[in-house]
Amino acid sequence: MAKHLFGKKALFDNLDNHIIIKVDLAKPNQEIINILKAANIKYQVHNDADHFFDQFSKGLNHQGIVTTVKQNHSLNLLAMLDTLKTKSSVVILVVDSIQDAHNFGAILRTCDAFKVDIVIYKKDNQVPINDFVAKASMGAINNLTLCPVINLSQTLELLKQNGYWLYASGLNTGAINYATVAFDKHTVLIIGNENKGVATNLLKCADFIVQIPMHGKVQSLNVSVATGILLAKIREQLS
Repeated sequence: MAKHLFGKKALFDNLDNHIIIKVDLAKPNQEIINILKAANIKYQVHNDADHFFDQFSKGLNHQGIVTTVKQNHSLNLLAMLDTLKTKSSVVILVVDSIQDAHNFGAILRTCDAFKVDIVIYKKDNQVPINDFVAKASMGAINNLTLCPVINLSQTLELLKQNGYWLYASGLNTGAINYATVAFDKHTVLIIGNENKGVATNLLKCADFIVQIPMHGKVQSLNVSVATGILLAKIREQLS
C-alpha cells in the first residue's frame, strides 16, 4: 500500500527513510530535482499540474509537491504489544473521537516528538488519516505505529490485561493534578474529543483521571496542546 505526503518539509524529512516511491512536482524545482536524482528517487513534473493536484482535498496547501511513500502493513494490537515486551518503558496514546484534522495532525506530530510507541484511534466517529492530517503532522505519521480500532472500551480492557496502567485526561471533580502523578512504566494516556472530552465509559476504564490546572480565566486547553503537556511530563518521568 502507498500513501501521500505534501509539501517540501515532508519530502525532506523522509529522504533518508527509504520509503519514497515517487515525487510529483507542479513545476520544475532544480534544487529538489538535483536532490532526487542524487538519491535515485523517481519524480515527475506535471505539465497539467492543476489536473493532477485536483485529485487531492481542496484547500490542502501541498506547495506543489506530493511525495508517494510506502505504507507499513498494519499489525493487530496484540502483535504490536508483543514487539514492545523487551522495552523497559512503553507509552501508548488512545485518541477518543477527535474531529478536527489539524488537531489530530498536531497530536501525531507531538507523539513523534515524545516517542509514543503506539497511537490508537477509532475507525469510526473520528477524523481519519487524510491529506489534511498528514500535512498537519509534518510527516510524523510515517514515524509512528498507528492502530485504528472499532471499540475503544474493549481495547482499553485488553491493554489492562497486558499490564498497562490507564490515565485519562479530564476535568472531572477529583481529577489528579498531572504534575503529582507517578506514571507507570507501561502507560496509556487517553485523550478526548475537542468538545466533550473523554467518553464516560472510557473514563470508567481508567485507573486515574488527570488534569492540567488552569491558572487563568480559560477552563481548558486545546486538546493538542494538552496532549503535548501530558506527554512531555510522562516522557520526562520514564526517560
